[in-house]
Amino acid sequence: MSSSNGYKWLRAARIAVSLTVLAAITATVACGYSCWLSTWQIIPALLAGAGAWLLLWAAVTALVGRIYCSTACPMGTVQDIAARLRRRRNGYFYSAPRPVARWSVVFAVTVAALLGISIVVGLVDPAAAYSRIIVYLGLPMIGAAAFSLGAAAIAIATLGVTAAVAMARGRLLCNTICPVGTLLGALSRYSLYHIDINTDKCTGCGLCVSRCKAECIDPSAHTVDSSRCVMCFDCTAACPNSAITLRRGRHRLQIPMLQSVEPEATAFGKTEGNTADIKTFDRRKFILALAAIPVAATAKVTGIATPLNAVCPPGSINDDDFRARCTGCGLCVAACPTGIIRPATSQLGIRNALHPVLDFDLGACRYDCVACTQVCPTGALSPLTPGQKHRIPIGKARVEADLCIEYTDNVNCGKCARACPIRSVSIVPVETSKGIRRLPHIDFDNCIGCGACRYSCPAHPRAIIIEGI
Repeated sequence: MSSSNGYKWLRAARIAVSLTVLAAITATVACGYSCWLSTWQIIPALLAGAGAWLLLWAAVTALVGRIYCSTACPMGTVQDIAARLRRRRNGYFYSAPRPVARWSVVFAVTVAALLGISIVVGLVDPAAAYSRIIVYLGLPMIGAAAFSLGAAAIAIATLGVTAAVAMARGRLLCNTICPVGTLLGALSRYSLYHIDINTDKCTGCGLCVSRCKAECIDPSAHTVDSSRCVMCFDCTAACPNSAITLRRGRHRLQIPMLQSVEPEATAFGKTEGNTADIKTFDRRKFILALAAIPVAATAKVTGIATPLNAVCPPGSINDDDFRARCTGCGLCVAACPTGIIRPATSQLGIRNALHPVLDFDLGACRYDCVACTQVCPTGALSPLTPGQKHRIPIGKARVEADLCIEYTDNVNCGKCARACPIRSVSIVPVETSKGIRRLPHIDFDNCIGCGACRYSCPAHPRAIIIEGI
């Protein structure tokens, strides 16, 4: 079997793995199940402090480059599918690296994370982006989840932009906007195995260049930018002369006079051949990137205030930790059997948009249910047992007596007391301006904020409010 046929099988295996991973993630997200395929993604693992997964991907990248981007990343597979749907007439072409753009994004995301602007981290996390597409776009389309206009708009924009760019320029987003691609690229530049061109065999047909979705093969210098290569093996499978292969080290020409003397810049401003660094740094762009710091800091100080009455899902034990780790992926939304977990719009402030909040107009948080705490990939929601959940309140109920029908209509109701699973609501006689009325009384020490009392309330508007703690 020829080397080219071997790489065709390798490419086919890579595609099969990527589609299997994508299908598995899609199924588990849609069904609300916990799956390690979500927790092994780079940014969730980083936020969760999952050192084992981070070390695994670092080792894999150091060995064979950015294979994560072409097999394990769901948005990477989405881009490959979109690129396949609309092939460029003349194929792809080599484009110069964009080190300032790539590291400016990483810098901005890091600053945003440190300042607590979690919406920025959530928007650029490829794992969270794909989950939102499934939860806020896919599930409502089949009637399996409630529709949220704001979250759906973000999901549509994410999918539309990703698909459009992939159709036109392949993996451009991976090599400019995605912080995961940039970080892995910094390591893959020194990977043990990488794609390399044997110029003794290369005929300069340009077929590999036209197939490279990462646009990282420079035909004039016969080099491959390992920091941008996603190890898709499209180029190796297409080469008719087996001139481009996966190997250790760099090929050296048998005829020294043909050795290229022009150093080739990579996406990180350095040469592939360990020669002198190339100055590709734009001072003006760097100054503009630095300007993001005071802007982000202003957003931290003068941004929309965080309301005090929003109720977050069980497992969000530490409020600051929850908001710092949550990427708004929507996995807990999909897992909730009563559908009361919804993406926040303004309830937690613009900095924490898309974070999960509970809407007790849709139902109550089931007393023994801990489904949402089991699927969170970042650790924003701590896994709880039913027993632990029973002891940890997520909110407190408050009665608006002037809205209660016992007060307004002088009728016997008591639905809130009967609905409470731990009997924290009782009906007691109270002296009012309308005489003696039997009104709900909340035992604040025992109330866990499940919302059963509010959901059962027949008044319009409801006479019981659940406030976050």
